[in-house]
Amino acid sequence: MVDKFDYSKARAVAAKLIDKFGASSSFVIAGTGAGGYDDLGNVMPAQPDTIISGTITPLLSYKQSEIDGETILMGDGYVFFHSDTAPAIGATTALNSLIYRAVWVESLDSVAGVNVLRKVQLRR
Repeated sequence: MVDKFDYSKARAVAAKLIDKFGASSSFVIAGTGAGGYDDLGNVMPAQPDTIISGTITPLLSYKQSEIDGETILMGDGYVFFHSDTAPAIGATTALNSLIYRAVWVESLDSVAGVNVLRKVQLRR
């Protein structure tokens, strides 16, 4: 009898590596709509920002051969992000005081739905 691959163990290994080389961070999905005004007259969104916390690696560069000018642009980079929730395309994160926007999220998941890791393509 052949043992099945242990995706939970693979997830734990990925999380350990991302934690070793990364840091705590978050992706923010901006709230939508106007929900009124606060005491200072600032517009309050009807739906507040959604914050997805996790651990993120430093920004990694694509190889020159991967930059196609359409899907991957010059200046794009990627990170590995460990969290129970996937960031949405359009969510933003700060790396080294610069704001980046998620333009693609690629997940490696088992058939049973165990997420091993997420690779997020970022653009300024």
